[in-house]
Amino acid sequence: MSYMQDLNQVGGSGIGDEISRFVSAVDSLRMTIDSSMGLVQKAHDSAHTEYDAYIAKYADTISRDGEEFVTIRSHDHCHGFHLLGRELDKFHAAQRFLPRTFLLALVSRYDALVGSLVRALFKQKPEALRSSDRTFTFAELSQFQSMESAREFIVEREVETLLRKSHSEQFDWLEKRFDIKLREGLEAWPAFVEITERRNLFAHADGVVSMQYMTKCRAERVELGNVTQGTALFVDGPYFGRASDIICEIGVKLAQVLWRKVVPSETEDADCSLKDAALDIVEQGRYELAKALLDFGDTTLSRRHASESWRLWFVIHRALAYSLSGDKNKCTEILSSHDWSATEDSLKLAESVLSERFDASLTLMKKIGPRGDFPKGHYLHWPLFRGLRRSPMFTKTIEEIFGNDTHEEQLPTEDRI
Repeated sequence: MSYMQDLNQVGGSGIGDEISRFVSAVDSLRMTIDSSMGLVQKAHDSAHTEYDAYIAKYADTISRDGEEFVTIRSHDHCHGFHLLGRELDKFHAAQRFLPRTFLLALVSRYDALVGSLVRALFKQKPEALRSSDRTFTFAELSQFQSMESAREFIVEREVETLLRKSHSEQFDWLEKRFDIKLREGLEAWPAFVEITERRNLFAHADGVVSMQYMTKCRAERVELGNVTQGTALFVDGPYFGRASDIICEIGVKLAQVLWRKVVPSETEDADCSLKDAALDIVEQGRYELAKALLDFGDTTLSRRHASESWRLWFVIHRALAYSLSGDKNKCTEILSSHDWSATEDSLKLAESVLSERFDASLTLMKKIGPRGDFPKGHYLHWPLFRGLRRSPMFTKTIEEIFGNDTHEEQLPTEDRI
């Protein structure tokens, strides 16, 4: 199957679907936290304006011992003052607790991915259950209608037990059960541990740093800065944005490595899944996460792709992510480490675009023609062709290849990511 073709199903194991749902859920949390916090801020500002107006009308501000106090002029207005103050306190609390709730949801969605992933892997590799130490009571055995129902019971018990473990212990379990190393070269691991341990603090300790948090973070070489036991932690917009990228990176990488290990027959599906996730993230302008996933695809997985063509496309996409992030030198370095002369025309075209040899790009477009790997929509909208679209000859070349049909997609007036 050609690289450019869409796969109707992302693997019979269903792992690709789980990855897609996971990435979509993380994206939705990123999107929703911004709008939710915006609404809370708007309501807070309105309440503050009403509170200030009430004070200006019915109270005086006095200074005493270097501090300012509000004095209500008449007892008749004390109740209204307290109502407005209580309303304002609620919005202050919402600004504090709402981001925590989103972090809890973020880590919970990762946990759900791990559970779904393990179920799918046991289905594909049932022999991995043989090392299970589960025992059954007679009452439990009598409820099973078949070996399949017994197997499903064991799987659910295994998943339930796994998800009760710490996230570090989950990785230990997965490495042992599926005979694979998961943390080698995983630079995001310390940050991931800190996020999950901070989540535990919010769930159980009101965000106050415990000795357990300190111990686990130090064991994974987390940079704690000035954080000490008893410090109250928080979540703000930048922290949540970084946390969502880290959780997404760890989840996708974990699923991809286990998928390729346990179900090697679905390597092309795994390639397609990783490509789709990474390019969607590129289009969102989240270049650090895109670079992390595409570095992984080009280096860690360099010998585990479905074909040489797939491998080279990951090289292209990795170079694209660096180019769009502003690191042209790294883009050039990535491209120059490969010989493109003997590759297919679509790869040559991609390399020429990223190298900004636009005359060669336009020539290759004509050679590929209207029935090649790139339909018109790709030329008009893909981030890969952003630079080429600025060429004065781009519009003319598109019309020469595809005709000037007014019912076709219109040329973009600007490029947005």
